[in-house]
Amino acid sequence: MTAFYGHKTAFFEGLLKASRKLELEYELASMDASESAVRVRSATADFLEGYAVFNHISQETALASYMETNRRYVSDIQTFTATGKYPLEINPQLEGLGRTDYDLSLILSILVAPHRRIIMEEIMKTSIPGKPLVIGVGSGIELGFIQAPESGAAYDLYINSFARQAFPQWSFHEELYRSSDRRYEAIYAIELLEHLDEPYAFAADCGESLAPGGRFVTTTASNVPQFDHRYNFVSDEDFEKRIYELGFEMEYKRVIPHEYRLMGIRSRDALQARNVFYVFRKRG
Repeated sequence: MTAFYGHKTAFFEGLLKASRKLELEYELASMDASESAVRVRSATADFLEGYAVFNHISQETALASYMETNRRYVSDIQTFTATGKYPLEINPQLEGLGRTDYDLSLILSILVAPHRRIIMEEIMKTSIPGKPLVIGVGSGIELGFIQAPESGAAYDLYINSFARQAFPQWSFHEELYRSSDRRYEAIYAIELLEHLDEPYAFAADCGESLAPGGRFVTTTASNVPQFDHRYNFVSDEDFEKRIYELGFEMEYKRVIPHEYRLMGIRSRDALQARNVFYVFRKRG
């Protein structure tokens, strides 16, 4: 097996031994031995183990969950390639995943999908003074990569209780975020915009919650036909223009292509699936 260039936990090691497919995905993903990649992989393996122990999830359950989610995504890619439509465009009543299945998929994908790891690396190297606001915190794993010595506030409609144990210094709010008189120096909305019917209205609300000169750290997804994605950001230029019109200027951008080598799909040739990581500054 390709070296981890960091440590593997017993839980993750057990998953790799139980599935050759997962092991191969991991071997390909772990070719990057940069210091930041090592840190992200090590922290993610630790978080996965803690999440599983806290939620009483066995290796068998975690592996079965991940494989079923992966199978579903392969099917959605095939449908998107044939129709050009996201799953919710075809069936607005489509049943979603359970939250634990969703969390496990997102955590494990950092270890086996390079684009997910790169997003965490970008979060880790983004340093903004002051207490941040994180919207769409999910399992909580990204909090471990945000440079926030004073911690901050984290919102989502569902937050696994393990996040509160792992990051007790953060203030958690299991509710829809609504702008208030509080102003933040940074707002993180990572892998969130594509889940919204009105992402630009949300971005405008974030602008209202930022102090002048504050940063809006976010990502977009293009041609990523996940079951719960509602918005396809096919044009960076259009997105950047509309965000500028909301009072932001772009400080940083990184395009992050997806790779689906074990699915028999060449992303760049067929889907051109990708994320874009952005840091915007509020003007004024």
